[in-house]
Amino acid sequence: MPNATKLRELSAAYGFWCTTGDPAIVDAAASVGPDFICIDTQHGVDLGRVDASLFTLMASYGVAGLVRVESIDLGRIGRALDLGAAGIIVPLVESAGDAEAAVHATRHAPRGGRSYGMQTRRTGPFDEEPFVMIQVETAAAVTDINAIAAVDGVDGLYIGPADLGLGLGGVPAPDVNEVFDATLQNAGVLGDAFRAVVSAASANGIAAGLHCGDGASAARALVEGFTFAAVAADLGLVTTGLNEQLGIARKAAK
Repeated sequence: MPNATKLRELSAAYGFWCTTGDPAIVDAAASVGPDFICIDTQHGVDLGRVDASLFTLMASYGVAGLVRVESIDLGRIGRALDLGAAGIIVPLVESAGDAEAAVHATRHAPRGGRSYGMQTRRTGPFDEEPFVMIQVETAAAVTDINAIAAVDGVDGLYIGPADLGLGLGGVPAPDVNEVFDATLQNAGVLGDAFRAVVSAASANGIAAGLHCGDGASAARALVEGFTFAAVAADLGLVTTGLNEQLGIARKAAK
C-alpha cells in the first residue's frame, strides 16, 4: 500500500471523498491522480462491505487510500488498516485523550493496541506508522485544539464544517467560502475556529485539513492556511453534474 510518508511529505494534499466505495468510481477517480482518496464508512459505505482490492487499486495509481472510520474503535480502525488503507480519518474527537486513543489503535504493541494478523502482513511492514487525521467538529475539540495537535502520532487536523457549524452556533457550513467571506450567520465564531486549527497545526508541523465541496473552495482554503482538503465527493459530483446537464438539455427543449 502507499506509504503514509507520501502524505506527510506533501506541502499541500488534495483528494477525493468516496461515500459509495464503488470500485468503478474509485478506479476512475484514482486514474486522475488525486493525492488521496478517502472511503467514508461513517456516513457512507459500511466498512464490512469495503474490499481490500480498492486499496490495491489505489496503490497501482500511486494514490494514498484513507478510511474515515465511524469512531475511535480498536477493532474497526485495525480492520480498516488491514484492508490496506494508508491511514484513517477519525471523527468526533473531542480531547487530547481521544486523539491518543486513535493513534494507539493504529500502532502494534508495545506502542499501541492494534492486533497483528495474516491480513496485516499483506498490507505492509508491521512497524509502519499509518497516517492519522483527527477530525475537528465540536466545540470541545476547538477548546482542546492545541493539546490535540501536540499528540504524538497525529498527522493532521481535519475540520468537518457542517458539524462544527452546528456545534458552534447551530448553523452548518456546507460552503466554507461563507465562513471565509463572513456571510454565514455564525461565520465569526467559525472563522475563529478555522484559524485556531490552522495555527495549532502549523505550530506542531502537521497538516491543517478542511472538507471542501469543490476545487475553488479548496484553493481558497490553501490561501487561508490549510494544507489538506477533499475537493469533490462522488455523490456530490453526480447530483451537481446531472443537475447542470439536465438544465442545459431542458433549456434547449423549451
